[in-house]
Amino acid sequence: MTFNKKILAVLISSSLLLTACGGDDGKDGTTGPKGDAGVQGPAGNPGANGSNGANGKDGVDATAPAKLIRLATIPVGAELTGMFKTDNGEFFFNIQHPTDTLPGDEKKAAVGVWNGVDLDNLDPKITPVPVPVKGSPESQTTKVAIGSYQALGREGDTYAGAMPFGFGNITNPAGTVSIKQSNNPDFNAFIPSNSTGSEGYLFSAWEDRPGGVSRLNIAKQNDGTWRVNDAMNVNFGNVKGTIINCFGTVSPWGTPLTSEENYEAENTVRWNDMTYSTGYPNYADVLKIKDYLGGTFPNPYDYGYIVEITQPKAATPVPVKHFAMGRFAHENPVIMPDKKTVYLTDDGSNKGFYKFVADVAGNLSAGTLYAAKVTQDATNDTAKAGFDIEWIMLAHATNAQVEAWIDSYDAINETNHVAGSTNYISDAEVAAWAAGTAPDNRVAFLETLRAAKAKGATVEFNKMEGININHDGAKDRSVPFMYVAMAEVRGAMADTTGDIQVKENRCGAVYRMGFDMNYNVDRMQPVVVGGAYNGSSTGDKCDANGIAQPDNIEVLDDGRVLIGEDTSNHVNNMLWIYNPKGM
Repeated sequence: MTFNKKILAVLISSSLLLTACGGDDGKDGTTGPKGDAGVQGPAGNPGANGSNGANGKDGVDATAPAKLIRLATIPVGAELTGMFKTDNGEFFFNIQHPTDTLPGDEKKAAVGVWNGVDLDNLDPKITPVPVPVKGSPESQTTKVAIGSYQALGREGDTYAGAMPFGFGNITNPAGTVSIKQSNNPDFNAFIPSNSTGSEGYLFSAWEDRPGGVSRLNIAKQNDGTWRVNDAMNVNFGNVKGTIINCFGTVSPWGTPLTSEENYEAENTVRWNDMTYSTGYPNYADVLKIKDYLGGTFPNPYDYGYIVEITQPKAATPVPVKHFAMGRFAHENPVIMPDKKTVYLTDDGSNKGFYKFVADVAGNLSAGTLYAAKVTQDATNDTAKAGFDIEWIMLAHATNAQVEAWIDSYDAINETNHVAGSTNYISDAEVAAWAAGTAPDNRVAFLETLRAAKAKGATVEFNKMEGININHDGAKDRSVPFMYVAMAEVRGAMADTTGDIQVKENRCGAVYRMGFDMNYNVDRMQPVVVGGAYNGSSTGDKCDANGIAQPDNIEVLDDGRVLIGEDTSNHVNNMLWIYNPKGM
């Protein structure tokens, strides 16, 4: 490891370690820190760089403890997903796979909205939601700090026949055959259809095998609640279906981007293995995809991409798979304000971190793919250790080029499988590509993680989840940070080999990354770290006053950060707001 001279103010509060931001003004101060980087400034600094921090005025110390407030708790067994804030400060989120022993409709997954709140003007001194008592009525429902939670739909709802097989049901492309009923709603995207944002289309991903995306036409009523006017499923027949649709984002040009979280992307050798029962997806899931395709055995290289839903307001939206952005367990893409640079997380264990730079702004169909190589600071303290980042270029391609390579594997099925061998890209082919002797660059786009590893990139990240920016704040530099959740810091991150060697933290961490004027990221630093962990507890295994396995991330206009949980280490998953200004 090499020593990094960057200094981060570290404070400990309620079993959490949270970094502080820099000074708001810093005038006449003796400790006026630089606001953008959050580091200690020299004595007597006039505060010219202190525009983005907190409490730097009147010569007082310009650091304050960062603050974490619990905004919501959700029913037992449920994951909080689909966090999406509109330009009006409205907030959608979902209740994914709640425990089936809950009363009434609470046992059903829900896509919903938090009514009676404006997140862009949320009181920083709002009273936190209390931790529910285990087994209490409060633990069996959704509780929010103010206002109320409205379910816009629950699994199985038919919307007066608009969805005859039910909300969340994955049907064949024609919509005539039910493949499976999902209870895993994930990503939400609201696309307004009028100038006030009071009406529009709510797209919700269904994280299953095969996966899907529903679209609700909704309108806000005078009482502040929302009405569902119509409902439909997006037809993915033109892209041969989709799988495990996880978190996502909305492009700067107004199209939803859903992520195929293909955990088996680097394990393609098992795709046509009829004995493979433990994967995600496994062979039984592959057969469901085969059903979706009307009996055609699916090609593994068709799955594991970012899928853009173009023409989102049309009667029939048009999905486009962006093969040039790489194939792996996509959690989320975040597109920077240049409309070219995209950062991409890879969920699971022993995973990478990627950057895609499009050839043309606003067009993701062609570009160059990079993988991150990190250098850890000279500490193994998870709460302090940051990483310098360099980017290793993998290759350039267009969607059309990659799709042609994919199609060459179409004829393979179960009858071709031979134990101990592969019908797909072999280790020898990966090595030849890394050595520069392969005939083309298919390895970089079809076996992206294996390609990154072969080129020396870091493939040790564990459960890298949601990544996000505040788009307007990133553009005008008022919120010049990107945040990413690491659900658990363990495995290859917490061993004694490789690029990352920090202490295990089963409760997870949120990292912050600054970026330059070209939106290049070269540094990540922990800002919120969970703990302490007690594996023998029959209640909350992670401190209930801190995060546990953070997942979805949303960055607000004022720089505060929403953090949603996906954990079994809290009895009830929670929604937090992190204030780096410590107010």
